[in-house]
Amino acid sequence: MTRNGQTKVEQKSRVVDSDSESEEVESKVVRPLANGVGKAHEYRAGSIMHISLSNFITYDRIDVTPGPHMNMIIGPNGTGKSSIVCAIALGLGENTSVMKRAKDISEFVKHGHEHGAIEITLATGTGSVKIRREIARQGNKSTWKIDGRGATFAEVQRRTRELRIQVNNLCQFLPQDRVVEFSKMSSQALLKQTQAAVGREDLQQLQEELVRRRAQERQAMSESLRLRNDTETLRKQNALLERDVQRWQERQTAESQLRVLTALVPLARYAEIKAAHDAAKQARHEANAAFIAARDSTEANELEEKMSQLESAAATRERARRAAGDERLSSEKAVRQQVTRIERLEAEQNELREELTSVRTQAQRRREQIAALRAEVARLEAACSEDRPPAEEDAAGRQQARALRERQLELTNELVAIGDEHKAIMRTGRQLGADVERRSAQLRGLDDEAARQREALRRAHEDSARALEWLEANRSLFAQHVFSPVCLEVAVRDARYAALVEAVVGMSTLRTFVTQGDADYHVFTREVNDRQGLRVNVVSAAGLRMPGDLRAARPAGDVQRLGFGGYAVDFLDAPQPVLAVLCARDKIHEIPLALGAVDHGAAERLQLREYIADGTRFTAVRGRYGSRAATVTTARIRTQARLLGGGESDEIRATRERLGAEIDALRDAQAANEAAMKRLAARERGVRDSHRQAEAQDAALRDARRTQAAAAERWERQRIHVKTKQAQLQALVADSQRGSAEDVAESARRIGRGVRDNARARAQCLADAAAHAGAAARALHSLARGGLAGFRDARALSELRAAMVRVREAAADALAALEAATDAFGVAKARARDALEETRAVTGGLTEDEREAVRAEQDRRSGSALESSAELETELATCRQRLSMAAASGVSAAVIAQFEERQRRLAAMVTQAQQLDAELLRVRRRKRHAREQWEQPLADVVARISAKFRAMFDHIDCLGEVALRKAGDGVTEADAVDDEDYDNWGIEIRVAFRKNEALQALDNHRQSGGERAVSTILYLQALQTLVAAPFRVVDEINQGMDERNERLVHSLIVDSACQQGSSQYFLITPKLLPDLDYHPLMKVLCIFNGEWQPESFNFGKYITNARNRGR
Repeated sequence: MTRNGQTKVEQKSRVVDSDSESEEVESKVVRPLANGVGKAHEYRAGSIMHISLSNFITYDRIDVTPGPHMNMIIGPNGTGKSSIVCAIALGLGENTSVMKRAKDISEFVKHGHEHGAIEITLATGTGSVKIRREIARQGNKSTWKIDGRGATFAEVQRRTRELRIQVNNLCQFLPQDRVVEFSKMSSQALLKQTQAAVGREDLQQLQEELVRRRAQERQAMSESLRLRNDTETLRKQNALLERDVQRWQERQTAESQLRVLTALVPLARYAEIKAAHDAAKQARHEANAAFIAARDSTEANELEEKMSQLESAAATRERARRAAGDERLSSEKAVRQQVTRIERLEAEQNELREELTSVRTQAQRRREQIAALRAEVARLEAACSEDRPPAEEDAAGRQQARALRERQLELTNELVAIGDEHKAIMRTGRQLGADVERRSAQLRGLDDEAARQREALRRAHEDSARALEWLEANRSLFAQHVFSPVCLEVAVRDARYAALVEAVVGMSTLRTFVTQGDADYHVFTREVNDRQGLRVNVVSAAGLRMPGDLRAARPAGDVQRLGFGGYAVDFLDAPQPVLAVLCARDKIHEIPLALGAVDHGAAERLQLREYIADGTRFTAVRGRYGSRAATVTTARIRTQARLLGGGESDEIRATRERLGAEIDALRDAQAANEAAMKRLAARERGVRDSHRQAEAQDAALRDARRTQAAAAERWERQRIHVKTKQAQLQALVADSQRGSAEDVAESARRIGRGVRDNARARAQCLADAAAHAGAAARALHSLARGGLAGFRDARALSELRAAMVRVREAAADALAALEAATDAFGVAKARARDALEETRAVTGGLTEDEREAVRAEQDRRSGSALESSAELETELATCRQRLSMAAASGVSAAVIAQFEERQRRLAAMVTQAQQLDAELLRVRRRKRHAREQWEQPLADVVARISAKFRAMFDHIDCLGEVALRKAGDGVTEADAVDDEDYDNWGIEIRVAFRKNEALQALDNHRQSGGERAVSTILYLQALQTLVAAPFRVVDEINQGMDERNERLVHSLIVDSACQQGSSQYFLITPKLLPDLDYHPLMKVLCIFNGEWQPESFNFGKYITNARNRGR
């Protein structure tokens, strides 16, 4: 007995003969061995109960019945132990690549046979399931059956997964061909295999989720960093345009005010006309109301009715009066005849009397006229007695007027000069604005070209673009300037040669970063290639010869005479280190370029090894022996360059700086020009004020001269009037002296005689008239009584008619007033319509924003005193003048559009950054949650494995531990631990096999083969208590172990595998040491297979002899 009371193996159990007889012989064993065949219920679900092979590799037929616990499969080399391992793997649905033996499944069919089969019986916990794989050599096919029923490969995989079988996991299934692979397994792969082996698919899923979340986080961080850099770059570029934008906004404000005032002037004019229109409309309404009231008045009807009644009564009385009137007429006629005669006589009498009076008063009137003329002549002579006022101004006035005119001329000339100076300043301002815009356009062109090149680089190679973003954000890490990818550093001098140069250099070189020192090279590769895992090219220019030190095989003149434009290097502008790299790698100083055809014969004679002409690349390869004839190969090149454009060369950078300095200088000049404009405007206002004062003084002098001339003219007219009156007086005196007193007396006597004759005739006529008058009086008396009433009626009728006239005149006046009001309203309406059309014409072209601005301005102005249209027109003229001055700055709308576009891009970038930050927070929250669910359970699993592993190494007097190795990716937040490269987390096995030796990580280099085998098997044993897999397979793990370690390891395997509830274990080995530990739960399977086997073998006799020898 050995320690732990285990029995030593005296003989092994069950021999399977693979000869054609397929004979199976039961062996006799010692008593403990009889317990090796367990019952079905003793098998753990997923354990192998039976294996049956036919025509498989070296076997014709074999049946293997393993035990539920420890199974040792032993036999000499080449007997087919590993074939059973292959059968387990392939029979449970694994690929042939797992075994590392053959690629095709047909190669596992025994030689000389067309079909083979694998049948494995698995325990299910409540029973068993048979999985059979039949292999056909022809067509390299295999078919599946489950419990005798045809099945698909997917169904087989599903059943094995349900039974937690992981044949592809080296921690569960370690065939002979993959033992070395296990020792070479990386810590990362070991972690994944361990998680699968212990049945923690949830941990695997959480790790995959963490890897995915970390990748999302890194991508979001990279995008956020790139977005911040782009935002800062765009913000700096936009800052250069802010002054122009401010000027443009001032101009826009003035233009907006101009549009508002342009709209307000017709609106104000329309408002004024509309007010007049409303007043005319109200007046028409009132006149119409008055007319309707006068037209519809009942007073006229009442008057007509009364007139009709009076006229009827008057007609009756008139007939009575006519009857009595005829009588009166005849008497009156006679009286009138006498009266007419008397009147004629009285008229003659009056004429005589008037003639007498005239004769008597004519002399008196003449005397009165003479006296009046004399008084008026005296008064006029007195008024003209003063001195005549001077008609012209004196010498001092003329001198003052001349001085004023000269002053006005000087001020006018100064205004003209100011106008010329104003035009010159305006021209200068426009020129400065044009220069600023031209240089800004050039600067924008440089920015656009650089952006296009960067975008082309991103499309061509995303990793290079990301590396460039990192470089620009971390240039402080480098001792010297690190150049961007070559395509961004070089500039092709002639764009026609861009595609040719790109063909020479190649895409790989164009994406290459260039450092100037080896130290910077190592920093770059460590950060970008190693930590970030970006696949980019980087080269150091240290030690390379500069282009100036290199010489082509043929001078440039020689190749130019053949039609070449020059060597490729001649068409490039780039920093010297970049050119040195291009010369070293792509020989740009030796390859000539031509746009058209060249003399190929001459090129061959010059022994040009490579050149490009007419869109084709020619490469000549010369033989090393014999005639050394050249073989020329040709290849067409791209017609358009993909990455090469302008490049950000030193010249471009210098141009950018120069343009920036020139723009600043021009803007300073613009500011000075604007200041000069303001000073000139102030000077112009002063000159115009002086000019207005001079004009006022000149107007006052002109008024004084006009007043003086008017006084002289009045004096002259008065003098002429005196002379006229004196002449009239002289004529009147002369006419008075011509008349005599005798003529007056004779005329009086003649007139007296006529008066007396007239009086006698009138007396006779009076007597005759009195007789006729008596008769007429009597007739008149008879009519008087009826005539009095008629008179009253006539008077009343006259009053009624007068009232009727007044009523009709009032209606006519109302109608006239209505017509006048209607005419006035029509005129006002036409003016209002014209004003409205004008307003619509002006406001119709306004946008909705401009309409809103006009309404706002109207609301603002409505709070103060309303302005007239004339005041608004004055303000409009002032605004136009101010806008004219603002337009001289030369700022165009393109600059504003670019600024606003960048502002929109900045806003979009800010929004995108916020979204990225939110997404980053979500990813980090989910990542943190997944890590909390993964890290601690994983650490617990590793700790349990390490404890078991350490105990096993203590058992063999060595040191060992298992640790969870965390890894970082170099991308962390501030003050954060760099341990989030979850895909590179791993399990590290550390061992020490000698005293005073520190623990070292297990790898394929430090430890010997035996040490690696011991470590591997003990790690697998440490997993035993945690493994959820139903069985474990280890093939020839003891190869390379020394005797001591082999015994110790075997003892540990037996201890762990032969426990109730442990997983099934298969240990395959070609050799065994004597006196190894044995346990009743073990089952030993001996393989005797091969041509060297005897045709028959008595196993019972062999065991008996072995037992006897042991005694």
